[in-house]
Amino acid sequence: MRLLAVLLMSLVLAGSAQARDRHWLITPDEALRAGAPPVSEMEPMSAETEGPGPWVVIKDPKLLEQLRSPVDILLLFEPGASGQPADMNSLTVTLLGLFDFDITDRVRDYISGATLAIKDADLPAGRHRLRIGINDAKGNHSARDLTLTILGDR
Repeated sequence: MRLLAVLLMSLVLAGSAQARDRHWLITPDEALRAGAPPVSEMEPMSAETEGPGPWVVIKDPKLLEQLRSPVDILLLFEPGASGQPADMNSLTVTLLGLFDFDITDRVRDYISGATLAIKDADLPAGRHRLRIGINDAKGNHSARDLTLTILGDR
């Protein structure tokens, strides 16, 4: 019996170590606590924009693309109506749900100029709504909500 308990504990620890080694943009625990809605293969990625600040241009993933983890994310930040460049120090990325999670610190290393390029970001299966907020050099704010639907295993 003791041997079985040791074997089970080893498997649990190995699984959690493997999960830690992955590059989670959103952890499965956060998705669960945020209250992510169930996955529907018919729901595409969607995006909405608002505000007078910089435009948040989503280059990747493509609209209507069905996604499986890991995912590449490429966002460009272009001058909006004010004509002012984006202040990348003001960038915020938040997982929206019943409880919101600020994941900005996880993406800071992927900022280059006015671009956010994340390669092979792990996301658990489910629908994840991210709010990308940014100010321009004069403080004008814009936010864009990006909903990603990640399909489960085949």
